[in-house]
Amino acid sequence: MAAHIVRQVPEHGTPGAYPPFQRAVEATVLTALRGLATEPEPNASLVAPHAVAGIAELARRNVPLDRVLRGVRLGHAYLHARLMEALDKEPEDIRAQEVHRISELLFVYADVQSSRLAEEYVAERDRWRRSTEAARRRTVDDLLSGRSIGGPVAARTLGYELARHHAAFIVTSHSQDTSPDELRQLAAELCRAAGGESLLAVPDGTTELWAWACWPAEPPRDALAALPALVPERRPLRVALGPVGYGVEGFRRSHRGAREAERVSRLGRTGWLCDYTDVSTAALLTADAEHARWFAARVLGALGADDPRMRELRETLRVYLAEGRSPQGAAELLFVARNTVTYRVRRALELLGRPLEQDALELRMALEIARLLGPG
Repeated sequence: MAAHIVRQVPEHGTPGAYPPFQRAVEATVLTALRGLATEPEPNASLVAPHAVAGIAELARRNVPLDRVLRGVRLGHAYLHARLMEALDKEPEDIRAQEVHRISELLFVYADVQSSRLAEEYVAERDRWRRSTEAARRRTVDDLLSGRSIGGPVAARTLGYELARHHAAFIVTSHSQDTSPDELRQLAAELCRAAGGESLLAVPDGTTELWAWACWPAEPPRDALAALPALVPERRPLRVALGPVGYGVEGFRRSHRGAREAERVSRLGRTGWLCDYTDVSTAALLTADAEHARWFAARVLGALGADDPRMRELRETLRVYLAEGRSPQGAAELLFVARNTVTYRVRRALELLGRPLEQDALELRMALEIARLLGPG
């Protein structure tokens, strides 16, 4: 149901990437099914608390109310269709008895839910608009979208100096039990460990935090590269780090880089802290995943097969090329014998069906895509 609603109303978010919406859908379905079994008096208490919390989140994200209520209608229509399918498998006397009852009750519940959620949406929207946090979020959104906004005005609203060097962090959690304070604490610890002058932190939903650290002078690259060693891992939290940039444009670009690093980290092949500087090529190669897989499949041919032996050959060839075609360098990185590297490279080239060109750029790109996305 969540996926069905999102296909029609994308503003609700992506199932899997926006768990609060899925929780709200699940709670609403369970409440409706319980109501069909017990037939309680229709009133606002029938609306699941998770649905109320979810509507408040949509209000804070500025999703229009008509889009929110369209999602409610789609959900009830979906549930009604599934229940009718189930009734079609029952004897005729049960169908005749239940079809009208279920349709009538679901209509009442949908009406009660729409009214209750609309009230909560309006109340939360008004609270949010009045809050300082909303003003800061609007300013951040303006900066990230490239809209013209005076630097001094933005700095006063944010309480954060923009005429500095910035590095953006995106802190996320895959657990709904994580508190907003835990996200902020990790961002603050990363800022301190990197020697940042100050920190700006803005929540994006309940499981994601956008943050920026700043410095008067450009920080040394080592200060950021050392963060995984300086700050302990905090499961289930993950961090994406953007490149350092100066001023308003640097503020925006660093966040975009962190967003790309966060996307690459979801491929499951990075540590808990994913640095854009380390995955910038991977981010560029996988921006269109389907196209990237086609490209890799075309270049790799038989070497792109999905089995452990082919993965071993691909990784050996990838490291060998990255090490300037040095068997010894690749052997040291892979912790295998030099002769093993030589054999694997020879076998990989046999599967490719062609010798290594002087410029093996396409091959290196295809091997990197296969490593990140899996074979096509």
